[in-house]
Amino acid sequence: MEKKVTSQLILPILLLIIAYQWLIAFINKVVNKDFFNQLPKQMKDAISSITFQPYATILKNVGIPNSHLFGILVMSGELFVGVIFLLYAIQKLMRKNNRLLAKLGLLATIVGAFMSLNYAIMGGDTLFVDPGNAFQEAISVDWFMFLMEITLVIYFYAVTAKRNEEVKTNKQSA
Repeated sequence: MEKKVTSQLILPILLLIIAYQWLIAFINKVVNKDFFNQLPKQMKDAISSITFQPYATILKNVGIPNSHLFGILVMSGELFVGVIFLLYAIQKLMRKNNRLLAKLGLLATIVGAFMSLNYAIMGGDTLFVDPGNAFQEAISVDWFMFLMEITLVIYFYAVTAKRNEEVKTNKQSA
């Protein structure tokens, strides 16, 4: 019984931590009155540290000219991911299952993984040895979030596929 309780707490706690991360990122942008004015400069400054040059080119030619739109998309994505993870974690703590929330969870993990990947690439982070930077940590927070969210994509996909199979079986039985 103790093992079951522990396993029922791990996912909600993990989701609460990740939800907190996304919601704080959103709130930081909302309370910073100069976020939209600072964004193009931050994007320009990031170009020099990007090791994946096709991404740098896209950022330079698409991201910077449309920085206001990208700022809105980033803020919306952070809020969406944070709220969905928070709601799903609460649902799991209450030992309930909602199909719609599971599908939204799958979408939120995909959105979150995409944003984390972009943050990692834009930050110039790498998962590999960087002889030019002996003080770099083994894995940045952005890469860690990306890997966690990819793991959650697999989880949510399995949950939604299982729910779809249950619905299909129930319809055939009726």
